[in-house]
Amino acid sequence: MANLASDRANSDQFLFERDGSAQGLTRRSVLGGISALSAGVLLPEISQAKPAVPYGVATQIEHFRDDPVYRAKLLQYCDNIVPMNALKWASLRHTEGKFDFSAADQLIEFAEQNKCGTHGHTLLWYDYNPDWVNAIDDAKTAEKVLVEHIETVVDRYKGRIPTWDVVNEVIAHDPRWFGQWREGMWLKLLGPAHVDIAFRAAARTDPNAELIINDYDLANWGSRFNKRRAIMLDLVRHLQDQNIPVHGVGMQAHLYAEREVDHKQVVKFMRDLKALGVDVWVSELDFIDWKLSADHSVRDRAVAQVATQFLDAVFEGGPPRAVTTWGISDRHTWITNTFPRDDGLSSRALPLDENYQEKPLMQVLRGYLAMRA
Repeated sequence: MANLASDRANSDQFLFERDGSAQGLTRRSVLGGISALSAGVLLPEISQAKPAVPYGVATQIEHFRDDPVYRAKLLQYCDNIVPMNALKWASLRHTEGKFDFSAADQLIEFAEQNKCGTHGHTLLWYDYNPDWVNAIDDAKTAEKVLVEHIETVVDRYKGRIPTWDVVNEVIAHDPRWFGQWREGMWLKLLGPAHVDIAFRAAARTDPNAELIINDYDLANWGSRFNKRRAIMLDLVRHLQDQNIPVHGVGMQAHLYAEREVDHKQVVKFMRDLKALGVDVWVSELDFIDWKLSADHSVRDRAVAQVATQFLDAVFEGGPPRAVTTWGISDRHTWITNTFPRDDGLSSRALPLDENYQEKPLMQVLRGYLAMRA
């Protein structure tokens, strides 16, 4: 998401190169790998008997309200509606002591009316908190507010939202250098127990909901990514050891189009999670194309190639429970502003272009998923 820009648009490139793990796709290798594609559409070679993996779209309330074509495309393509920001703290709790569910309710009701599934994002995040929450300075108040928030939100949608990202981005950006945990007010006041507290509150409030840890940078090649995968496995084991329900991992996939997906390690990660009895949700798929050619067809084919590499690995080790893109159209993507291209062009990050026309990425998704269209 856009709030990670300082970590991922600046330090991430430096850390990646310092690690010596830059195995990314050069323009030459991209062109060579896709030269045989006559129509620029890269389709995966998989069985015709596709698993019933639903396609979700993270949906921003402003675009949903203002753009009728946006709403129509949600109905045309997606199985799950995921509120992008409407269930986060700053959206729900502008003022201390009050909840504002208007945006979240509108999206959930739209999904229900149109027989779409839903997914809750997110109950706890170090970022996007209102000022009054960030001003909390003692552990007792922090725990009280956290538990009250989770109980209130989960109870409101009990039986309506079946899966929740309980905690979001709790692993340090680079745990090789900065330790396991992502810094933030919840960690500062409650320590690592903030994860346990959040999961217990969610499980107690809706025992039938599936509860997920959601985090990023779990797909690429290199020691930083290996460390992040290992920590995620340890977090799942820790919750299980405490008899705290945990049902899955949200594998954010904000993928850099010039970097290599570590097929072997992604397959292993999927299988390691399966051995622990938990599933994977591909939760925030989109593509950062800031290093690629200005040519739309080159960028689109490169994105399709990386998407195929990633989904090949995920489905070989899986399949996942769902695949969700972080938006549906390049008209509304955070990537353009957060990872700006030197040439000033808009990003080609999502399955539909700025005019809501299908791109090769949509064809790749259709090859893997049981999609509506």
